[in-house]
Amino acid sequence: MMEKINSISVWALIVNYNTVDECLELFENLKLVKGFDLHVLIIDNASCNADQQKLKEQIPIGNLIFNNANLGYAAANNIGIKKALQEEADYIWILNPDIRIEENTLKGMVKAIEKWPQTAASGVRILKRENPDYIFSDGEKLNINEGCKTSHKNHNYLKKECLAEVSYDIDYIDGSCVLLSVAGIKELGYLPEEYFLYFEETDWCFNAKRRGWKLVVNTTVNAYNHTSKKGKVFNYYYNRNKLLFCKKYNLNYNSVRNSEITDIFNEILGRVRGNYFKPYFKSRIKGLIAGIFKAEFYS
Repeated sequence: MMEKINSISVWALIVNYNTVDECLELFENLKLVKGFDLHVLIIDNASCNADQQKLKEQIPIGNLIFNNANLGYAAANNIGIKKALQEEADYIWILNPDIRIEENTLKGMVKAIEKWPQTAASGVRILKRENPDYIFSDGEKLNINEGCKTSHKNHNYLKKECLAEVSYDIDYIDGSCVLLSVAGIKELGYLPEEYFLYFEETDWCFNAKRRGWKLVVNTTVNAYNHTSKKGKVFNYYYNRNKLLFCKKYNLNYNSVRNSEITDIFNEILGRVRGNYFKPYFKSRIKGLIAGIFKAEFYS
């Protein structure tokens, strides 16, 4: 049972890259949190001038850090994590700008993480902002035997059809809303920065479980995200980073690489026969090539 929550120091980190309106709304939304010593820090990753100006006009300067370049998602969060550790935080709460929370969201995450010792991180049920009757994720699955593909647990299911519980049956926690224990960070290290975007939370959580730490998702409390179509950037980094992850942890890298190459080759053959490429073919093939070169020549 959690005691004296008002003495628990939580640092909420929001990385902004040209999403200022979402950041401002989330900053206000976090005022719902009561009973914790909550500090909110927005780390701007060299957004456009208009974004930066809006932040300066509407957010206290003590809640802002401005980077001179787009350092990537993990590197920007790591700047905030280092600041939070200097201030003796107990927990680090990483949030995407499009996330919205409820009054009890943070309390549910902290209670779940404190239920068992050696728990590195906790998550919540993430519902769709545009249709909150439907689940976006109840935790994440990593399918190592299927080419290290990732998937959202209970994705697109009605929330009333899925049990609300505290679950350890997950492989990693969605990085859009994850609470990291400082004890876990001190042993496991910062978020891995080699991915730039996507797969950093997969890596950190995989390493945590590999080293005996637990992960938990409390689906009795909710957060909400704005679901959007995955475009060129996602398809490039997802295909690239999947290979880097497999190579780093020796997870059937050669098999995954060869399977991806075969899929691309079959798409090309299909195009010769008059079929259309699947969406974002160029981004996917660029990501595949970049992943192979980085994994095999620069690792």
